[in-house]
Amino acid sequence: MTGPLKRTLRLRSSAEARRLRDDRSFKTIPKLMSDETKKKHGKKWLMFILRWGIAVAGIWYVLSNISWSDRVLIQSAKDGWPVACKLAAPADETSTSFQIIDETGKVRSVNTDELIVKADPVKINVREHGAVHPYDILAQKPIADAEHNPRMYLVSERRNLWQRYWNIHKGPVKFISSDEIEEPRPHGLSYPLIDRGVGEMVKHADHRMLLAAIFIFPITFLITSYRWYLLLQALEIDVTIARAFVINMVGAFYNTFLPGSTGGDVVKAVYAAKQTTTHRTRAVMSVIVDRVLGLLALVLLGGVMAGYQYFKLPPTDPAAHLCAEVGIGSLLILLGTCVGLFVYYHPLLRRITGLDFILRKLPMQRQIQKVMEVMEIYRNRGWLIFFTIIGTLPVHGTVVLSAMFAGMAFNLPLPLTYYWVVVPVIVLSGSIPISPQGAGVMEFFAIMLTRRYGCTVSQAFALTMSIRIVQILWNLFGGIFVLRGGFHVPTEKEQEALETDVEEEVTI
Repeated sequence: MTGPLKRTLRLRSSAEARRLRDDRSFKTIPKLMSDETKKKHGKKWLMFILRWGIAVAGIWYVLSNISWSDRVLIQSAKDGWPVACKLAAPADETSTSFQIIDETGKVRSVNTDELIVKADPVKINVREHGAVHPYDILAQKPIADAEHNPRMYLVSERRNLWQRYWNIHKGPVKFISSDEIEEPRPHGLSYPLIDRGVGEMVKHADHRMLLAAIFIFPITFLITSYRWYLLLQALEIDVTIARAFVINMVGAFYNTFLPGSTGGDVVKAVYAAKQTTTHRTRAVMSVIVDRVLGLLALVLLGGVMAGYQYFKLPPTDPAAHLCAEVGIGSLLILLGTCVGLFVYYHPLLRRITGLDFILRKLPMQRQIQKVMEVMEIYRNRGWLIFFTIIGTLPVHGTVVLSAMFAGMAFNLPLPLTYYWVVVPVIVLSGSIPISPQGAGVMEFFAIMLTRRYGCTVSQAFALTMSIRIVQILWNLFGGIFVLRGGFHVPTEKEQEALETDVEEEVTI
């Protein structure tokens, strides 16, 4: 066989081999795409289950601990454990006799000394007969002068998490004095005799205060729209203030249905990008920076007011310790943000900390460079950022005032200044993208923060619902702009085009 013939056969063999290899590769492409699609859908379902699992658990806890009618606690005739009974006739905290519907369904009268009240479910240790015995606190006796008289706690044998969750009764109960409890002792917060039902609170609410809570809220949309307009103008995105207001209202409308109170930001980002053909990444970054500045202003307001409350309250007040924790947490967040920005904008520190190396290794370098370009533009307009944060404080102040008016309408036992601590934290928790409007998450923080002043679960629920419903009412007002402008939730194709910044994509 001659040399040229050998070379020809060898070339044909190698070409055939490549063809076969390519054929096998093409056959594996659908399988790889199928695996990638399955993995993507699996992550979506996992996040869906996780988010709604947390939301449902929180909502279930709230609903299982509230009532539409007023209730009081008594000891069950069966085993002495606390049982909630509805009031059969109106009563208040100063009443000496209460008409109740007991656990058997009969209407009977009980005196104040037959009632027990809520207590924080903490674990305690009691020294008995020379040994320490663990107990769980279930309730406490109402006491007129807690400073001079020991509290009487109703306790049971220690229960595990499952037994507490399902309120499984374990063994007999008994009363013990607070003097018998080993250190550390419970704070002994004073809760009201009557657990006000949601229906009764709404029925007897001050309607003038409720109207004030509703009609003060639109100020927030005017200020946030103008704030975003300034951020867009700084990035040379020519959008009118009216258009910025419309897109802001559209984002607020979709916040009502999408997870968390930030879900509408995705809609804002897509439609902001549609306002420009050359600065789409800048438009998206303006939405992110707008949200971050709003959150920083919220942390600043909550931290300052928490610090004020800490120095105003007596050192022994449990609420003072909680305010200290909120203030320190807010300070750490603000300091962390300042340090992070200082490191980012200092070339030497970026090299020392390895931030430059991380940024170079990130995917989508084209977009990373554009983000850094936006950061540099805002750096050169530092006064704009500063005044934007300061100008955002009235937004959160309006939300606090709205919640305060609602709390006054429902006669919540909270000092007016304490709303400036608790409401920013509740609103901040609602920004976590877990469930629509932060359902279940906001209630958890509200219960933990307001119980320090004797608020019941029903009252904490009324506070969070007033914050949420007022916002939803005005968010739905954005539906007018959705219908008139033909706005819709971005499709997956639109979101992917936005993420990859394909400027030639006609769908954006």
